[in-house]
Amino acid sequence: MKTISTALFLFLGYACFAQSQRQIENQMAFAKFYGYVRYFYPGDDAAKLDWDKFAIYGAQQVDRCKTDEELKENLNAMAKVLMPGVSIVPGSEKIVFPANLKPKNLNGYQEITWQHLGVGLLNDKRSLYQSARTNRKTVFKNKFTGFGNLSTLLPAKDITGKNFVLSGRGKMLSDDGQGQFWVRVDRENGQMGFFENMDSRPIKSKTWQNFEIKGIINEDARQLLLGAFLVNRGKFAIDDLILKVDGKEIYHRDFEDETVGSEPKTISGSTGRSSVENAKYVFSVNTEQQNKFAEVASPAIIESESLEIKPFQRHAKFGEYVEKPISKNLKIFVPIVLYGTQNQTFPLTDSVKVNKQLSAINSISGDKLTVNNLYLRIGNITNTWNIFQHFYPYFDVAKTNWTADLEKSLTESYQSNSDVEYANILKKMTAKLKDGHISVWYTGNKNQYYPPFAWDWIENKLMIKSVMDSTLKLKKGDIVEKINGQDARKYFQNIYEHISAATPGYLNHRAKTESLIGEKDSPFNIVLANGQQVSTSRKIHSSSYSADAFKQEAIKSLGNDITYISISHAKMKKIDESIELLKSSKAIICDLRGYPTDNTGLIEYLMVSDDTSSKWMQIPQIIYPDQEKLITYQNERWPLKAKSPHLNAKIFFLTDGQAISYAESYMSFIEHYKLATIIGQPTAGTNGNVNSITLPGGFSMWFTGMKVLKHDGSQHHGVGIIPNIYVNQTIKGITEGRDEILERAIAEASK
Repeated sequence: MKTISTALFLFLGYACFAQSQRQIENQMAFAKFYGYVRYFYPGDDAAKLDWDKFAIYGAQQVDRCKTDEELKENLNAMAKVLMPGVSIVPGSEKIVFPANLKPKNLNGYQEITWQHLGVGLLNDKRSLYQSARTNRKTVFKNKFTGFGNLSTLLPAKDITGKNFVLSGRGKMLSDDGQGQFWVRVDRENGQMGFFENMDSRPIKSKTWQNFEIKGIINEDARQLLLGAFLVNRGKFAIDDLILKVDGKEIYHRDFEDETVGSEPKTISGSTGRSSVENAKYVFSVNTEQQNKFAEVASPAIIESESLEIKPFQRHAKFGEYVEKPISKNLKIFVPIVLYGTQNQTFPLTDSVKVNKQLSAINSISGDKLTVNNLYLRIGNITNTWNIFQHFYPYFDVAKTNWTADLEKSLTESYQSNSDVEYANILKKMTAKLKDGHISVWYTGNKNQYYPPFAWDWIENKLMIKSVMDSTLKLKKGDIVEKINGQDARKYFQNIYEHISAATPGYLNHRAKTESLIGEKDSPFNIVLANGQQVSTSRKIHSSSYSADAFKQEAIKSLGNDITYISISHAKMKKIDESIELLKSSKAIICDLRGYPTDNTGLIEYLMVSDDTSSKWMQIPQIIYPDQEKLITYQNERWPLKAKSPHLNAKIFFLTDGQAISYAESYMSFIEHYKLATIIGQPTAGTNGNVNSITLPGGFSMWFTGMKVLKHDGSQHHGVGIIPNIYVNQTIKGITEGRDEILERAIAEASK
């Protein structure tokens, strides 16, 4: 058996080698071991583990095991000190519940076991999803998030259409957080122009780093904003901010005339976002070696608090255990209930050995946790796989072989060594789950730019829907046959494999943008059906890019006593102010091809009686692994009530595959109570509050954390809200600039 120090040495030496089938079997065994002990073993010492780092550590420990016996010894060695009662044995061995797990005298002892309401991953007492042990307080470590921003605004009147360079230097004054500089151009039409915030190249070093942001100020620019910000926690120093336009310096801040200890007066500080109420960033002028600079510091907050959380009443009883195969020849035994006093679970452990092992695992420094580390890549797959294995509520819809998906993802992780490659492994793995909420993110992602056009599959052809560059020899209605030298359908097939979607409509909605995004200024070449080649580059930032062909106004009259409401833009205040217009309308067309704003009160104007459905949103209450045995639910609802005045007009709702989550909750009332005629395409078929996974190395993702049904109890996931009248877009209609779904609604309203 390797000692802790040897294992740690090997762990810190980044490995890169081809894997054998034996290694994959070892990693799969550890992955199953990991999930059972992390989420269902209730011991106090195990609860002190940094489980993200334990996943990485364990992956290294088992990787070179050559036999089942060696694998068994390694897994038992990991469990022995921190998880008394857990054992790995041959699959044929009969297990008897160990008598030494029960104290001789039960006075002062209580049962300790896990309860999972969904699964608590956010470490936030405000979260809808919680995991807690009975008769134990849950420690909520305050993972503060937010950003503090220093900025200045310059009128763009005399600098439009010109080249600029923003330069300066920055460094971190702490181990936590990261700093970024930024430039944004606001245009006269209210839209964003040039934008860059160094998201793909943040400053993390504690030594001064020089930077430059280069670009062209939009011809219709109204103003230019620039500055620097600190992300999350830490302290960030900035100095020598210089803006040059066509080579001429027009802005310079070096803070030498500022007062040390005071807030800078030549640049404005503001808290852009804070996860802790009333916690504000601090902005000041500091100095070192007779050089002054501006500093952004995160707020001082309470590091952690312990609260007794009781997610629900039901829990496992002493004597219950997990006995599961983890490989072809090995199985695991895990007691899922232990006795414990107020101070320690039983059996008692050797505190010296416990602290030594906890320190070896938990103290691994953050700078070692990068995607270059093979065991980080494997550990993150193990971590992610188990969250879905034990808590994802839609395997009955996804119908994937999740164990085979684990094997494939582990195998691919051995060959991957870049952020982009590894993110694609996570995307392909989670695409099998058919969950439209799943999006994989990673720090330093450079794929944030689009070419100046939008497209979509219409009538089984890839058609250009809009063009944002008048100099491009491309027009609405052009058909694309090749993309970067590849057949369009084959190109899209690869895109589809990396998108998690529950319905074809949402898959297409995501694919039409995912197929275009890439690094700034990267080339993008297409061949049209007429043989014409079009070459361009990705130059529009995602914050400025819009693939929508039709602009939606909040509320407007369409003539003939027909009123249009964009549910994505009309605030409830605007709807209330327009109530007389709505009351006098013969028909009202509500457009929910997108995401609603704060206007669910409109539904109440349509209802004739109060809502009575109370079990359509269900949070799983889980106490056993692998989602086996009885799963109960905590029911949630929207308590909507009929409101006066009731709108008696003919009501139509427009929707399509991009309507997801909150939009589908909204539409579920329209469908269930038959409040309107629904026109368009099925919605995304993905609803329910999201949960969030944060992984070492800067990777994260969202997923659906609860089960949502239709109000009558039937399946919603993968089905969506089905329109009463289907409308398919046509090449002819889009080429002519017509909104065919809205046209059909107007025709129906005019009858």
